[in-house]
Amino acid sequence: MFKKMKQGLSQISQKHVWLPSLVIVLVAVLLLLPQLMSRGVIAGSDFLFHYNRFYETAMQIKTGNFSYFMSLYGFYSSGRIVNALYGPYFAYFQGLLVLLSRNWYTYQLLSRFLLSVIAGFSMYHLSKRASVKPKIALGIAAFYMMTFSVQYWTFRQGFSSWGAAFMPWCLIPAIDFIRTKKVGVLRLAISVAVMMQVHMLSCFLLIVAYLPFYLYGLLKSDEKKEVFVKGVQAVLLSLLLTANVWAALIDVGQDNSLVEPFINSKLYIMTVNQRSIEWLLTPKALVLVLLYQLYFSFRHWRHFDQLLRVVTGAFFLFLVLSTSIFPWYTVNKLNLPLVNLIQFPFRFFVPATVLLLLATALVLDRYFDKKWSKFVTLGLLVVNVLSLAQLSQLQMEKIDEYYNTKHPIQRKKHTFIWGNPADVRASFYDSDMFKLLDIVSKSTPDYLPTNKSNKDNKYVLYEEFVLGHTGAFKKTQGDNKLTLTWTADVSDWAIIPVVKYKDTQLTLNGKKLSDKDYTLSGIGTPTVMQKAGKNTLTITYHISAWFKPLIVVNILSWIVTVAYILIRRIKD
Repeated sequence: MFKKMKQGLSQISQKHVWLPSLVIVLVAVLLLLPQLMSRGVIAGSDFLFHYNRFYETAMQIKTGNFSYFMSLYGFYSSGRIVNALYGPYFAYFQGLLVLLSRNWYTYQLLSRFLLSVIAGFSMYHLSKRASVKPKIALGIAAFYMMTFSVQYWTFRQGFSSWGAAFMPWCLIPAIDFIRTKKVGVLRLAISVAVMMQVHMLSCFLLIVAYLPFYLYGLLKSDEKKEVFVKGVQAVLLSLLLTANVWAALIDVGQDNSLVEPFINSKLYIMTVNQRSIEWLLTPKALVLVLLYQLYFSFRHWRHFDQLLRVVTGAFFLFLVLSTSIFPWYTVNKLNLPLVNLIQFPFRFFVPATVLLLLATALVLDRYFDKKWSKFVTLGLLVVNVLSLAQLSQLQMEKIDEYYNTKHPIQRKKHTFIWGNPADVRASFYDSDMFKLLDIVSKSTPDYLPTNKSNKDNKYVLYEEFVLGHTGAFKKTQGDNKLTLTWTADVSDWAIIPVVKYKDTQLTLNGKKLSDKDYTLSGIGTPTVMQKAGKNTLTITYHISAWFKPLIVVNILSWIVTVAYILIRRIKD
C-alpha cells in the first residue's frame, strides 16, 4: 500500500515538473512565431550597443585572444572598456549564444527564446514558493513572459529585460524570510550575485525590493540579532561572488573620470503613465489586473496575511516610483548621482510587475480558486491567449516597419548608416556578423575616459575622433593586445581612433609612449606623431597586480558555492 502511495506521489511530482516545463517552452516558441514565419528582424534602439558587446566576447572565445578590459573586436576595435563594467560574466555567456547563432537573426531568436524560458520558470518558482497552486502559478508565469518588462528586449533590445527574467527567482529569499523568519544566507547571496553579474541597475532594484520584506521581517522577528548577523554574512558572500564587477569599477574608476551613461534631463516624463505607457499596456490585460488588484487590496486589506500585505505594499511602492505620482520633476532638479543612474523611472515597473503578479496569484489562490476553480482556470487561459495575440500583432507591426519603410534602421541623432537599405537588411542574415556592426554605428560614449572640465558633447566627440577616423587604419588582434597599422605620406600628427585609459599603454613604432608623446581628446583618443611610411601602434592594458588574484578568488568562490549546493542536494 505504502509503495503504491509513494509511486502515486512520484507520478504527481513528475507531472508538476514536466507539464509546467512543456507549457513554458511552448509559450516561448509561440512568442517567436511572428519572427519564425516572416524571417523578419526587430531592430530596437539599443541593439548596436549590446550587439557590439557580445560580438566582442564571442570573438574572444572563438580566437582565444582574451581581453577582460579592452574591446579588441567590438566598437570598431577601439580598445574602450565596456564589458568589464557591465556584467562581464554574463557578457561572455551572451558571446557563447552569438557563436551558436548563424547570424544576428538567429541570435535574436535564440536569445529571445532563452529569455522567455528563464522568465517563465523564474515567475513559476516564485509563485510556487509562495504556496500558490501549480495551475495558477503556471498561468501567471505565462502571462509574465508576455509583459513589456520581459519583452523590452524584443522591441528595444533593452537589457533590463534580462534582469526582469531573473527578478522573480531572485525575490524567493524575500518570500522565504517572511514565511520562515529566517535569513537564507546562501540563497540571498547568490540571488544578489546573479543579478549583479547580469545587470547592475536591476541588482539595485532587487536590493530596493528586498527592503520592505527584510525591514518588516526584522521588526516582527524575535531573533533580531541572528537576522542581522546572517544578513551581514549574506552581504559578505555576495561581495565575494561579485568581486569581479566592483573590483573592475574600482580599478578603472579610481584613475579615470568616466563618461556616465545617458543622463536624462526629462526624467519626469519617462513614466509608465506618460511617455512610457507601453509598459502598462503590454499586454493590455496588465492594466486591468493592476486596477483590480488595487481595488481588491484596499477593500480586503484587513483580511490579508503577512505575506500578501508585504507583497502588495512593495508593489504599491514601486508602482508609485514608476509613475508621475512621484515628484520626479523636483527630484530631477537636484541632479543626484543615484537618480541620474536610474535614467528612466519606468525601470521601477519591472519589480512592480513581478510583485503585482505575485499578489494576483496569491489573491486568486486564496480568495477565488476555492469557489470558482474552473472560472479561474478558464480566465487565465483566455487572458493569456488574448495577450499572446496582442504580442504577435505588435511584433508583426515592427517587422512590417523594418521591411517596408525606406530605411530599416532609422537615421536618428547619433546613429549612422554606411550602407544602403538592402545592405543593412542583408547584414542581419550574413554569417559574417561584423558586417552589421560595420555599416551601422551609434556614438554611445558610455564609460569613455574624460576630463570633468570638458563640457563638449561626448557623442559628437566620439563621432569625430573614433567613427570619423577608423577607416584609415588596419586593425589586428592577438595576445591581449590591439595593433593598428597605417601608411603616412608625411611625418605629422595623426588622430588615432582608440581610447586610452590611465592604464592603457601605447607603443608607436617600437617605442613606448609617455604622456608628453601624445595629446588626448575629450574622450581619451590620442593624437601621436606619425612618421612618413608605415606606422604601427600597439595598445595594451596594464591590469593592476591585485586584480588578477581577486578574479581567481572570485571564480573559485563560485565553483565552491555551486559544488556545495550540488553536494547538499545529492545528500538530501
